[in-house]
Amino acid sequence: MFDIENQELILIEKAKKGDKSALSEIITQNESMVYNTALRLLANADEAECVLQETFLKVIQALPDFKGQSSLSTWIYRIATNFALMRLRGKKKQMSGLDDVENNIKKETLENFNKSVDANPLSSVLNAELREEMEKEISRLSPKFRSVFVLKDIEGFSLKEISEMTGLSLAAVKSNLHRARLILRNQLAEFVEHEKKSH
Repeated sequence: MFDIENQELILIEKAKKGDKSALSEIITQNESMVYNTALRLLANADEAECVLQETFLKVIQALPDFKGQSSLSTWIYRIATNFALMRLRGKKKQMSGLDDVENNIKKETLENFNKSVDANPLSSVLNAELREEMEKEISRLSPKFRSVFVLKDIEGFSLKEISEMTGLSLAAVKSNLHRARLILRNQLAEFVEHEKKSH
């Protein structure tokens, strides 16, 4: 562990002094993480590419001030997430008409989904397909639901951290997360039921 931390410190110091190969290595080590995070949050490949560019421009500008209070990848991840969330906030006005989708949630379907996942003998076969379907459904969530779901259930941030990152109240974060989970469970329930019938 120490060797890895030591190597990172050496790499950072080289990059701070203008070593282009060190900077290139930092970008190479972190670009897939930045892109994948942005893609999950924005559900748009072109926008994720923009966040990738913005993030590393910011990294290059801000690296001399990096104090090492967190790992380099955590610092870069925060920058990427902030850029993605800024883009999401800019989209909110355009997306207002999509926010009623949670009204389609059906209790019966949710119960079927729970039974299907817990007891369905096809579940092992469906696993890969279910994961793929879940990625699709996450990308279809409205931005306010997708952002909190991705940050909490995929990226593992606490509710308090998400509140600080998004500027939402803790109550709004909890509400949006709850609704996002219900929407996803509803959509995945329908997928599982369809797969069971087709088999």
